[in-house]
Amino acid sequence: MARDAEIVRSMLETWDAEGLDAARDLFDPDVELVDLQSAMGMKDRGRGPDELERMAKQWTEIFDDWRMEVHDIAGVADGLVLAEVSFHGVGRDSGIPIGNRQFEGYRLDDGRITEIRVGFRDREQALEWLRGGSEREGAPKPRGRAAIRGSQ
Repeated sequence: MARDAEIVRSMLETWDAEGLDAARDLFDPDVELVDLQSAMGMKDRGRGPDELERMAKQWTEIFDDWRMEVHDIAGVADGLVLAEVSFHGVGRDSGIPIGNRQFEGYRLDDGRITEIRVGFRDREQALEWLRGGSEREGAPKPRGRAAIRGSQ
């Protein structure tokens, strides 16, 4: 568990300092990312390191002074890691500072990240997903436009 948590910590720190591409070796070639808080018009899921990088850029490119802060990383069980992170930036067009604190779940196999869910609003939701295994388990219930988009 500790080794898995250190792999996730290394990936997040490398991403923040050098960009996601610098952490590419920590991902399984078929890694899947699902963003539970994607904004309208942005991709909410992707597969493979190239797609992860495109998804990360859709967020980082709309902000000046974008940065990430890791609050906590913990191994939950073998191959399961929970992270609490914050993102901060200043809207490139608006000049308005923003921040978002969220929980993320990571699944690892043989020392490589195979599955990522980001955007859980609380620790219990992320833990439920990590322990449950189902794509839908632990995910926040869609509200507003996300609910409409999900029903189409």
